[in-house]
Amino acid sequence: MSVIGIISNSNNIIELENKLKNELNEKNIIGINEKSLKNFIHIKFDIIVIYNEMENTKVLKEIIKNSKYLIINTDFKENLSLLDDEINSSVITFGFNSKSTITIVSNENEEIILDVQREIENYNGKKIECQEVKIDNNCGKSHIYEEVSMKILTFLAKI
Repeated sequence: MSVIGIISNSNNIIELENKLKNELNEKNIIGINEKSLKNFIHIKFDIIVIYNEMENTKVLKEIIKNSKYLIINTDFKENLSLLDDEINSSVITFGFNSKSTITIVSNENEEIILDVQREIENYNGKKIECQEVKIDNNCGKSHIYEEVSMKILTFLAKI
């Protein structure tokens, strides 16, 4: 069982936690916001997910330094400062940015098309090859990043 930290300023973080618990059968999902970051500095996470632009980079770097995976939205350029040589995590970037590990190609007709641009290794050591993936957009256009990161979590946990 893995420990997943979801770091977001989103108001719907509890809803996302519940959805992930149901979809992944994971019980150790912790919602973290900017104000509560310092409370989690000594917890070792298997996966850290960052949806939004984050400001407290010093504390955040300490939290993500020893996680196994970091899933990070790089459409917010401020988040790029979190990616440095001290991070030991396997970093999976996502967003509309064409250089992301997983690029959002389309968000039309209640469907999201993702392009996995680089091979990813999951928890079991299996490879997720480069491919195009279609997923349903159950959250609407305003929460596309949450929907995409949930798909990435399923890649890591279920394959």
